[in-house]
Amino acid sequence: MKKLSKPFVLIFSGVALASPLELVQDGKTSYVIYHEASAPQSVAMAAVDLQRYFKEATGAELPIIREPREPMICLGQNDAARAAGFSVRDVPLEGFRIATRGKNVYILGPDTTEGQRTPGGGTTTGTRNGAYAFLEKCLGVRWLMPGDSGDYVPKATDITIPQTDMMDAPFFLNRRVPYTQQGRPEVKKWWARQRLGWSLYLHHSHNWQQSVRADLFDEHPEWFAERGGERVRPSGRYKLCTTNDGLVRAFAEAAIRHFDANPQSSCFSLSPSDSGGWCECSECSALYEKDPHGNRSVTPAILKFYNDVARLVAKKHPDKLLAGYVYSAYVFPPRQRVKLEPNVFLVWAPSFDYGFRLFRPELRRQWEELANEWTQITDNIAYYDLPNCVHNEVGAPNPPGLKILQFLYPRLKHAGMKGVYVYGNPAWGHSALMNYLLAKLAWNPLADVDALFDEFCEKAYGRGAEEMKEFYLLLDRETERYFLANPNEHGALSEGRMRGVYARNFAALERLYRTAQSKIEDPDARSRLEMLGANLKVLHWNLCQLGLLEKPKTSSFHLTDDDFFSLITDNRESLALTRPFEARRPRVVRARLSVSAAEQIKNAEAVREFRLRGDQHILLQPTGGSPVTVHFSDVARRGKLVTYATYDESGNEISAGVLSERKPVVLDDIPSPYYHLLISAGGRGSFRLTVSGANWAVNGRFADRGLHLLGRMTPVYFQVPDGIKSFHLQLEATPPGETATGTLYSPDGRNAARFDCSVKPVDRKEIAVGPREAGFWKLVIQRAKVGVVDDVWVMPGDELSGYFSLVPEQALRLGKN
Repeated sequence: MKKLSKPFVLIFSGVALASPLELVQDGKTSYVIYHEASAPQSVAMAAVDLQRYFKEATGAELPIIREPREPMICLGQNDAARAAGFSVRDVPLEGFRIATRGKNVYILGPDTTEGQRTPGGGTTTGTRNGAYAFLEKCLGVRWLMPGDSGDYVPKATDITIPQTDMMDAPFFLNRRVPYTQQGRPEVKKWWARQRLGWSLYLHHSHNWQQSVRADLFDEHPEWFAERGGERVRPSGRYKLCTTNDGLVRAFAEAAIRHFDANPQSSCFSLSPSDSGGWCECSECSALYEKDPHGNRSVTPAILKFYNDVARLVAKKHPDKLLAGYVYSAYVFPPRQRVKLEPNVFLVWAPSFDYGFRLFRPELRRQWEELANEWTQITDNIAYYDLPNCVHNEVGAPNPPGLKILQFLYPRLKHAGMKGVYVYGNPAWGHSALMNYLLAKLAWNPLADVDALFDEFCEKAYGRGAEEMKEFYLLLDRETERYFLANPNEHGALSEGRMRGVYARNFAALERLYRTAQSKIEDPDARSRLEMLGANLKVLHWNLCQLGLLEKPKTSSFHLTDDDFFSLITDNRESLALTRPFEARRPRVVRARLSVSAAEQIKNAEAVREFRLRGDQHILLQPTGGSPVTVHFSDVARRGKLVTYATYDESGNEISAGVLSERKPVVLDDIPSPYYHLLISAGGRGSFRLTVSGANWAVNGRFADRGLHLLGRMTPVYFQVPDGIKSFHLQLEATPPGETATGTLYSPDGRNAARFDCSVKPVDRKEIAVGPREAGFWKLVIQRAKVGVVDDVWVMPGDELSGYFSLVPEQALRLGKN
């Protein structure tokens, strides 16, 4: 950055008096930064950052001292601040006061110490928030994205501020921008500098599975959902019978145990598990309604459940909160007004607007109507949404959704929402703009969105700002056009949107990017742009996989497969891309196993075409003579970059990469008696595979619902060891639309059981093992009389190894190690 030729003069809001303070003159200063030695860690962090950015901006270094000395920037509520007449008594939690007295600057706000909690169970870092506001106003610093290249620090020789006295505080008491790789140290710093935080702590994640375990079904089947006249054995995201008194008591006891064990915890979640499968018993069904679109609404039952649990918990812990979503099948308020218990805190998650659907006028109208209705029911309400987010691993840049943000945030303030949990995006290379806007609006929901947009582009991309503004505005216009023209488009990135937004406009996006690149001279701005460029390379490769680009090799973003795989591997720890690989060694590869080739399987059938869906763990035992080779085909990504990682018997990583139909996974360099192949396809990706040079089996307990097959089925084989007198096996589908049946055969061909998922989603049976029936059993999955075969899960009981073989000639036997 060029040095400013004139002094940089701060104009604060507040009361400006005479005698401005000259903090820095000609790159020199007499000022110090003071805070007490016993000040909270957040205050110490603020002092370090004040010192750092003053030096970076002006060259002047302000010493950090533990005894007050004029002239100073005094941080925190301390004796020096009190002597100057300042107090935090009237400063809201997480807010701050910035004031001058004589030559001194005082920055202070409510601060919690280590382990201390606010009355709302959270923390407050008011002084630190004030220090960052001071750096923004005084030096013009902006934290555009995490990492050193994410800082914007204009250079100045002189810093002068007027005498002033001002206060500021966030409107929302809980401000989070999740899914931004916030576990990383540099992102944690970015969160702090953007003044994200919470003086009101809310725990509202899906919590039914954690609170009422699936293994309680045998003892208390009445606690679990009834479907088709039967209690459904829990699997995956199972549901509970919320009108059962015993279940309500058990859930309340889980909350009470949590608070007893964690006295500082102030909130426990009541939120149901995700997805469908609601209880259909007569008591629950009597509470259900129809929503305005004619769909089932379970809201009355869920609110009754929240109240019933809350009343029991309040007897032991009257000061604790119970948080719960109003979302999905319970997003619409009940027809008759419900009075909520005072310890119930709702988190409204309008799932109908996820992913740019608020571009549609009718959904904006619906949003406003429901926001008004929910806030009339209770003041204890916060907000959860992903209204302008396109989470993906295929490099598709996230449009900022400016119109949506302009609509949403002022109305959240008007509605009196106490918190905002609005999804960011982990791929900072293409979503830093969106994450920045969400953080700024979390502090001030009335901020000028267009001004923030301009500010980000101008500071992030310097001389390339105009092209990058048009880059993101083009994405916004085209995404809005696509959502208006395609009323069935939802939040997940579809192949249609890949074609209609990204492929359609790729040439224009490339032109704008390259023009901006040609203009940018500042190295930090160039680095930020290159992070976006890495995503455009990923996007181009994925558009090529789908055959959506004409003459793809003419693009400057075109990569060969090998170069693309290298890009992904080299960026596996990067902030630029969505991280497609496991960050740590998965637990499943740490266990030592005994594997061997199976004997010839009796009653084996010819292998039919099959497809696996979701994350998979495959064991491969080399047969010798040729490398272990795994070929993939029919890979459906659905917005996710399907990746793999391989490990040896000791759990050491051998290789990692992207699943490709053109490049198989080959294992021959590192000898091992067996290998682990882990495939990350999320919940929606699917693929077919063939294996050569190895026997193999797939782990039926790797996912919480079992082995996931999609559409095409082949018989499934599994080993029943000697000494097993009975075992459990479970078949699952999603009736009434997607159904399945199954026939189980013992090694000698006995028809041992018949499974039927045409009415109930889960059919679990205990199978008796007769004499001489140890060996490989066969499950044949078939179409039911109604519905179609599509998503099917097979879950082995704990009595079995848990591994399934799909190709009988390559079956794998697991024994005790």
